[in-house]
Amino acid sequence: MVFGMDPYNYNIYFSIASLLIILVAFVINASEEVYDNRQKQIFGFIIADVVLLNCAGLFHSLWMNVSFFHESFTSEFNNTIVVVEKMCAYTMAYLSMLYMLSIYRIEYDKFWKKAVMFLPQLYMLLFFVSGFAVDYFYYFNEIGDLHYRYPQGITVGIGLWVYFPFAFYLFIKYARGMSTEKQVSIAVYFLLMLLAVPLRFLTRSASLFEFAVSLSILLCVYTFQNPSEFVDSQSGAGTRNALDFIVGNNLIQKKMFTVFGIYIERLNAITGGQSLEAVSELLNQITSYLKQMSQDGNIFFTDDGSFLLVFPGVDPDDQLIDKVAEQIRKRFKESWIMGGEEVRLVQHPYVIGFPDEIDSLDKFNEVRGVINKAILRHNRDVLRVSDLNLKHVEHDKKIDSIVKRALDDGLLEVYYQPIYNPEKGRFVSCEALLRLRDPHLGFISPAVFMPVAERNGKVIEIDAFVLDSVCKMLSETDATDHGLEYVEVNLSVVDCIQANLADNILRTLNRYGIDSKQINFEVTETFSEGITSAMEENIDKLMAKGIHFSMDDFGTGYSNIARIASLPVDLFKLDKSIVQSAFESETSYMVMINIVKIIKSLGKEIVAEGVETEEQAKQIIRVGCDNIQGFYYARPMPKDSFLEFLRNNNH
Repeated sequence: MVFGMDPYNYNIYFSIASLLIILVAFVINASEEVYDNRQKQIFGFIIADVVLLNCAGLFHSLWMNVSFFHESFTSEFNNTIVVVEKMCAYTMAYLSMLYMLSIYRIEYDKFWKKAVMFLPQLYMLLFFVSGFAVDYFYYFNEIGDLHYRYPQGITVGIGLWVYFPFAFYLFIKYARGMSTEKQVSIAVYFLLMLLAVPLRFLTRSASLFEFAVSLSILLCVYTFQNPSEFVDSQSGAGTRNALDFIVGNNLIQKKMFTVFGIYIERLNAITGGQSLEAVSELLNQITSYLKQMSQDGNIFFTDDGSFLLVFPGVDPDDQLIDKVAEQIRKRFKESWIMGGEEVRLVQHPYVIGFPDEIDSLDKFNEVRGVINKAILRHNRDVLRVSDLNLKHVEHDKKIDSIVKRALDDGLLEVYYQPIYNPEKGRFVSCEALLRLRDPHLGFISPAVFMPVAERNGKVIEIDAFVLDSVCKMLSETDATDHGLEYVEVNLSVVDCIQANLADNILRTLNRYGIDSKQINFEVTETFSEGITSAMEENIDKLMAKGIHFSMDDFGTGYSNIARIASLPVDLFKLDKSIVQSAFESETSYMVMINIVKIIKSLGKEIVAEGVETEEQAKQIIRVGCDNIQGFYYARPMPKDSFLEFLRNNNH
């Protein structure tokens, strides 16, 4: 019991442990680039203060308990070290307050506010410095311990009495803008600080206080100073979490600011399959350039291919926004470097004003979803919130929730639309089409829910469900006995850039015993614009196993016909808009005929989509299309109806 209560038996060990902890925290923090510069600077001051605090505390413990130190250094030198230790200990309250303000991005721009904040700290400094001249506030006893004179000694705690209640006030007001983890972390940080004070008086051990402070700092390193959460490792820009945190706190403080976004068209497709070094090279170039445009150097990069800048105190209609947009537009007309090669990027700017246009973090994220869908169709230089139709925001939010639980709730079903082959006089194939039926909203079009699935990450699971359903249908029914040769399955660009796509597909086919020639994957025309090494590897591996590819919606994207010979597809599906317009004007009809001739001359097959009348079917057959798909022959239908259709029509 005596050993446990006598601080001199364990002060040295606690001081060494505290110093080791803070040195670990220093190494971790110094080895990573923390995003917020002001926050990083203040945290650096805190670490320096704690290092000095621990070194001073260790020296005092050694001077008190080790004869070598006691004989080598004078009592006056020890007294000076103890005063430094006390000043560092009480400075922690002030620095912690500044650190909390930096976390919440609260800045006092008025001198009197800064002065009021510093006054308790100034009093503490004068309190301890006065000890070198007079012993009115404290004195040193014969063994080198500092003792306060009362009641004046009590006043040194004024910093704690002021700063900690203020910290509690800020926590209550602004913590809701943080994640639960960070709310707990900052609460524990100040709790450890508060507990350290009574521990100091109860145990007469300064080393316990230093140990608690060191633990608090280490906690901050793994939460608020954690670069993996706030800094994107590839681009060097702030992450989505960092953006949400800043936007949320600015809204809580009712600040006016503007978010300037730059959406880079098909960035994921362009970088997909490239080495991490090459992608990082490209993204860091963009980040470095945009930092020159930002008032505070804060740039954010999100997983939808957008870079965002935050302009404090700026209205979205300010001339500064137009100036920045023009500078960025000029830069993106030039090439960027990725993997030692030049690449050109297409950017689409947009601005969002706070709090007039957007007054909550949830609304911000919803509006960005609407922007992502509208921005490619926008012709103006800068897309603004006023240009958007926001009446669908709540509807999109509901669709997002439905899509996220669609698989678990069994809301998805695969339909099949037969495809007619005039030469064989029967239906030789079909297209697998996904249907989503919600109990309340009824059927939801794939054109509505698939873009949502791509945004919320469910598209890969959904596409895997479709392939699994198709393979199960082929293996468990008599569809092939009734003339079905293959099924066309849609494959998104998101699927194609997955490194394990080919292996997963082949594993599914093997599980059901499906011949690779029974599956034909459809990709869209925009796919051809961004073929990456990952896509090529997946396609080559699947084609080597006998799986064929077709291009869906041909004629609606960006491909030029001269390039189609090099594409890894065997079949082109003429989009229904091409087919329908061919019967509305002679010019469009001639365009369709020439497209068919070019494709046929390359030895490719054609499917004409959207055929709705007998006359259209006859004309399509006459111009030489190999297959016909459309309502004239059959609408998409559930599996059982499709099987019955084959039995009745393929004799």
